[in-house]
Amino acid sequence: MKNNFNQKKIDRHIEYIDNKIEEYEKQIEQAEEEDKQEIEDKISYQQQKKDKYEKLEEELQNSGESQISLTDPEAKSVILHRNIVNVGYNIQAASDAKHKLLIHSDTGNVNDTHDLAPMANECKELLDKDSITAIADKGYNTGEQLQKCKDNGIITYVSPKNTSTPSKHCFSVEIFEYNSENATYTCPANQCLTTNGKFYKKGSYRMKQYKTTACKTCSMRNQCTQNKTGRLIERSEYQEVIEENKQRVESNPDYYRQRQQITEHQFGTIKRQWGFTFTLMKGKENVLSEVNILFMIYNLRRTMSILGSNELKMRLKAFINLFSCFFNPIRVILSRFKLFYFKTTFYNYIFNSIY
Repeated sequence: MKNNFNQKKIDRHIEYIDNKIEEYEKQIEQAEEEDKQEIEDKISYQQQKKDKYEKLEEELQNSGESQISLTDPEAKSVILHRNIVNVGYNIQAASDAKHKLLIHSDTGNVNDTHDLAPMANECKELLDKDSITAIADKGYNTGEQLQKCKDNGIITYVSPKNTSTPSKHCFSVEIFEYNSENATYTCPANQCLTTNGKFYKKGSYRMKQYKTTACKTCSMRNQCTQNKTGRLIERSEYQEVIEENKQRVESNPDYYRQRQQITEHQFGTIKRQWGFTFTLMKGKENVLSEVNILFMIYNLRRTMSILGSNELKMRLKAFINLFSCFFNPIRVILSRFKLFYFKTTFYNYIFNSIY
C-alpha cells in the first residue's frame, strides 16, 4: 500500500513536505549560525522527497491511469470488503452450471463493471456455442455490458441495481409508467413527462431527460420532488436492455440464486482450503498464468470426482503427448515454489497414472 499512489495521495505528501519546508525556513531565520547547516540539510532532504513525488505525479498523468504502483506497475488498489483495500489484481472467473468446472479467467479492472461481456463472449467461444446464459452479481450490471451481451446472443441474469430516487420521501421512478410508442413517462398524477429527444453525456453514458410543466400546480408535488423546476427523470440509452434483464431476474428468482452454487464453491476451496490468498508473481500476464495453473489443478481434481480416477486416466492418455510437453515444466515450477496447497503426491499420482 505504501508504494501505491493516486493523485490525492501524492498531493497529500507534497502538501506535508511544503509545510515542513516552510517550518524549517522559519527556523533558519531564528537559528544560531552553527545550527543553520543542519536545518539546511533537512530542507534539502525534504526537497529531494518532493522531487520524487513530483516525478511520480508526472508519470501518473502520462500513464492516463488513476493510480500507479511502484512494486508492480500493473497492480491496482482493489477494495476487498467494505473499507478493506489491498494492492493486487481483480480476478474474474467463469464456471459452467452443470459440472462446476472453471472455464475462463482474467484479471480485469479494479471493479467488474466492464468485464461481463468480454468474459461471457470468451466463454461462448471456448464452449463453441451459438448462445449461452450468463448469471452474474450486481457488480457486473451496466447497461453497456448488458447490451453487448444481447448483441452477441448472450442471455443475461445479472442482479439489478436499485434505481435512484431524489429522496426516500419521493415517488420511486419505478412507479412512473414508460410508454415506448411515444417515448413519454406517465406520473402518479397521470401527467405526461416528455423529452426533447436529445441525448446528453453523463459520465460514460448518454441520457435523455423527461419532465413536465404540470409539476408547478400539482397537488402531489411534495410527494414527488423537491426540485424547484419539478420532477426530472433520466433515461439511459441502455434502459430497455436493463429492464429486460431485471424482468428476467425477478421472474426467475430461483434461477438467479444458482449463481452462488455455481461459482462461489471454487473460490471457497481455492482460497480457504488451499490457502491461495495472494499470488507469488508480478505483472498481469504472470499472475494470470499462476491463477490458470491453480484453476487447472482444481478442474483435474473436480473431474476426478465426476468421472472417477480410472475414467479420468483413460481420457488423459489420449492426450499423453500434449500433457507431457505441457505438464512437465509446470511440475518443475511448482516443485521450486513448494507451496503447501500444491499437493505433490497428487501430481505424482496423475503423472505416473498417465504413463
